[in-house]
Amino acid sequence: MSETSKIKTLLIGLGRIGTKLEADAYRMKPCTHAGVLFSKWGKKRFDLQAVCDSETLALAAFSSQWKQERKTWKEFTAWEDIQREGLAIDFAIIATRSNSHFALAKALLRQKVPNILIEKPVCLKSLEAKELFALAKRSRSRIWINHERRYHPRYQRVRDLLKQKTFGQVKSVKANVFTSAKNPGIAFQKYGGGPLLHDGTHAIDLLFWLFGSLRLHFAEVKRPRKTSIEDRATAWFTNQEGYPIFLDVSGGRDYFQFEIEIFTDRARLILSNDGFRLFASKESKLYQGFRSLEEVPWKGLPKLKSSNAFLGIYSEIFQNISGKIDFQEGTLEENIKILECIESMYQFRRKK
Repeated sequence: MSETSKIKTLLIGLGRIGTKLEADAYRMKPCTHAGVLFSKWGKKRFDLQAVCDSETLALAAFSSQWKQERKTWKEFTAWEDIQREGLAIDFAIIATRSNSHFALAKALLRQKVPNILIEKPVCLKSLEAKELFALAKRSRSRIWINHERRYHPRYQRVRDLLKQKTFGQVKSVKANVFTSAKNPGIAFQKYGGGPLLHDGTHAIDLLFWLFGSLRLHFAEVKRPRKTSIEDRATAWFTNQEGYPIFLDVSGGRDYFQFEIEIFTDRARLILSNDGFRLFASKESKLYQGFRSLEEVPWKGLPKLKSSNAFLGIYSEIFQNISGKIDFQEGTLEENIKILECIESMYQFRRKK
């Protein structure tokens, strides 16, 4: 693509997911928004016109981090300054704290920015997300929310296999999101919302995507004090097929763990940040006349080296803006349902 045909891009927020995590030596790259934009693939398609962060130190750190790149982008500390500059933007990325997403997205939509990517959660409340939906409809803008696992080739392959019933009929599902903080609520107090909203949203998004709409039967949200943010949230759902789906989002561990465990009538699947594992029903080596689950090689999964969720969502965005496709894997309407699901957990009261 020529320089003039590249997608003119604005990046708002230069924190961890915006740029800083790209320095993590263990993560598969790119793993941030800036990482995609400055990747070999990204530089052919996106033109970073401007970056914005309320902290001047963050702007300086960004320039230092990407000093090997030819600096053509402008720097701003407030959205209002960008408006006054009159920049023509095709695509804006909101990678700020969650409590600022709504106001920033509203401002971008009022300026009729045609394409917007917002970090999860899209807003703190479903009512805010519904307002954005109405504004986007009026401005004819497209909004993406970065639930990146939907765009991971391995998760996509598992979804196809579940639809095809390759491993049989799903019988039950368990999703765990565990953090290492003794009181995970402390980490989120200044951002608005708790770990259920910030980390649990990834699990709930995947549950919706893999298994369809969820019906809540029970939820318990534990807080150290009545006014504090939760340190544990658990729930029991069923989907339209009626099988149980359990969720546990909590802290107090000496590790971080994201995992979805799926039991079918003849297999067990583990989808985890540690990797994907498959157990198949075999003649038992432990009990005569029984069958047991035995771990087997999971053939046909995309290779890890070629599986990058960030490139997946940006590829979809690029193809939509370029007019090659008219499809979004995750929509704002779906994210409204996810927020409503989370709110129903917060508001759940046991029947007496």
